Amino acid sequence: MKRLNALLFAVIGLCIATSASAAPGKRAVPSCTKVLVTQTTEVPANTTFDGLVKYGKMVCLVGNTKKMDGSQSESQIPHFNLGVGATLKNVVLGDPAKGTGRNLTAGGADGVHCAGNCKIENVYWGDVGEDAATLKGAGTMTVSGGAAYKAADKMFQNNGANSKIVITNFYAEEGGKLYRSCGNCSSQSARTVTISGVTIYNVNAGVGVNSSFDASKLPALAKAYDVATMSDFVSNKSSSRCATFVGTSKGNEPNKDTNAGNIARACVFK
Repeated sequence: MKRLNALLFAVIGLCIATSASAAPGKRAVPSCTKVLVTQTTEVPANTTFDGLVKYGKMVCLVGNTKKMDGSQSESQIPHFNLGVGATLKNVVLGDPAKGTGRNLTAGGADGVHCAGNCKIENVYWGDVGEDAATLKGAGTMTVSGGAAYKAADKMFQNNGANSKIVITNFYAEEGGKLYRSCGNCSSQSARTVTISGVTIYNVNAGVGVNSSFDASKLPALAKAYDVATMSDFVSNKSSSRCATFVGTSKGNEPNKDTNAGNIARACVFK
């Protein structure tokens, strides 16, 4: 009976994650049982980790070591490593009851790392640690359903080469940016992001993209640029839903790009 209930919840979670395309209203973190975690969970290529199937209920996975406390330290390790083609679904990361504010150590660790193509479905970040999820390699990371809360900086980070992140039917509350394309990775390239049916609440900026690259430091990317395509993208703040930067090389800080032509080609609203 326990397994049958778990499978039923999994089906319900999938329906929640995929049924709506319009921007959602406010979402709360689902009721969950706290489970302490001390190491990264590896999800092999082309497999699925479903929290409802594994635990029979919704759980909050809370990092319980210094490297998983959810601070902004670069030494943070992820809750999950997803191999190419892997799927993560139906879990809460971090302790949503820890408190208020954006710079808590609530066990969110460095969220989720995707090696390449991956799917993240009906996952809630009760408190975003260093990042919610990071795309590390070439491919597409698809995030559908769920929500993220209390991010000190960005939520979804794209460090992959010639890669794409798709975010649909998602809610984000309290954070710096929903998405950022790496501004100074050691291996730079143009990237894309698609936002559809997403609401951000008290998030400083929607997406951060490299609308141009510094030709003096990255001559091969002199004519390249990121593209963010956005529809049904709702914010309660008047600040930009699309922040633009001049991508640069490792060791340098990307400057803001204020060129109107660059902004128009990189930030596409439908």
